[in-house]
Amino acid sequence: MSMHVAFITAYDPRSPYQVSLPPLGIGYLSSYLKQKCWFVETSFHHTAEELIDAKPDIIAVSSTTENFRHATDLARIAKETLGKPVIGGGMHITSLPHTLPDVYDLGVVGEGEQTIVEIINLYNSVSNPGPEDFKKLKGVVYHEDGRVVMSTPQDLIREMDEMPYPDRDMIDHGWKVPNWDTVHLVSSRGCPYKCSFCSSSLHWKRFRFFSPEYVAKEIEYLRNRYNPQTLYFFDDLFVGHIGRWREVVKLFKERRIHEGVRFRAYARVDLITQQMADEFADLNFQYIDFGFESNSEPVLKFLTKTRVTPEVNQRAIDMLAKNNLSIGANFIIGSPPETLEMAEETYQFALKNRDHIERCSVGPLQPLPGTGVWNYAKSKGIVSDNFEWSRLGVTYDTFSWDTFPFLGESVSREDFWNFWTKFHHLAKEINYVGQIRGIAYQNGQKEQKLRKLEQELKTLQGSRLVKVASKIRDIKQGLFGKPVEV
Repeated sequence: MSMHVAFITAYDPRSPYQVSLPPLGIGYLSSYLKQKCWFVETSFHHTAEELIDAKPDIIAVSSTTENFRHATDLARIAKETLGKPVIGGGMHITSLPHTLPDVYDLGVVGEGEQTIVEIINLYNSVSNPGPEDFKKLKGVVYHEDGRVVMSTPQDLIREMDEMPYPDRDMIDHGWKVPNWDTVHLVSSRGCPYKCSFCSSSLHWKRFRFFSPEYVAKEIEYLRNRYNPQTLYFFDDLFVGHIGRWREVVKLFKERRIHEGVRFRAYARVDLITQQMADEFADLNFQYIDFGFESNSEPVLKFLTKTRVTPEVNQRAIDMLAKNNLSIGANFIIGSPPETLEMAEETYQFALKNRDHIERCSVGPLQPLPGTGVWNYAKSKGIVSDNFEWSRLGVTYDTFSWDTFPFLGESVSREDFWNFWTKFHHLAKEINYVGQIRGIAYQNGQKEQKLRKLEQELKTLQGSRLVKVASKIRDIKQGLFGKPVEV
């Protein structure tokens, strides 16, 4: 007898970032479940209506902090309508497990694959499990006698290469970025750094990674299946282990898996060397994104950006710019010690490098649970464990002084808003120019492929001729927006 587990993730449909790509975390949970539990079938849903129509046996809801209220609303609708067990997971539950709402039967804390297998095996063997059963599980939080109880922590997966690829068949539908354009993947979990605004190290505990061989095979699989223009490494820090990076460079060149595709990845400024920048270019890592956060030393220190200085920031840009790589820049403003003069240093850094930066975002420091900034804000009485979570995750367009937990102590609200407005407009200009450059680059690449294929076409016959003609038609359709006869 099969058991149907339905996954749903809470997200804001108004956010371009949140609706762009499918949730790989849920994809991993599904593939791992199917690998370990032969009796399980899984599904993924965007709305409560879809989930209810599927009539699952168990409901799994995932959420970040800013969407947690929405996640709990989804959980309550599903619970009241279907009367089935509801499991909560994601970064928010991991950060504040003791706040688990009573609509959830269980919360998963931290890495979820082994825990979800234990949970499903329990429900498959016990008809109506309760606290006495839950305490035997690892990595869960649950309710007992009006209290929230934590079980023993779950062990981390030791052999990462034994994990199956994410279940993309289940999660791929309904997202804005098509997989012929971009497919994302992860080659590691966690981050070796502990920046005060980021909760990654709390969630993943240790920095672990798949072997270069595993990564190479997944890239080959994704290229054969989707043939995307860009493969996007979604790691918190793709180059977090330099020795592994050296192995990646060697294996990519040996297998030539970088030819004919672009890569995008997150890096860190203090790890960039000219050799690495050259290797990025050689391996078609066309897009490199940085969390610069600030170009002011006191602010960088508050954010615990160790070994990062304004000079290091500039050096990283200069080295990548020599190879004409596309740079993404993320900035945080509104830290407690930041004065208007410090903020202006960051603005001038972005302005100075606008010819090299093609993607830019800037927003206020937000106190996310599980971070040093959260603890700071809590000590000041700005946030609490019963906080209204939708007050976080703001953008320039959704910002409100009535609700946002502003942490700035050295800048007036009026000065902060005027400065953010100025910086926001610069970021928009940078992004527009970057989009134009991206279109020009893509069309240039397509035109080169077209000319090469047209030359090849003159020497071919039979089935190979048909295949080349099909490629030419696809490229022309991408260039001109409509099918073209070949």
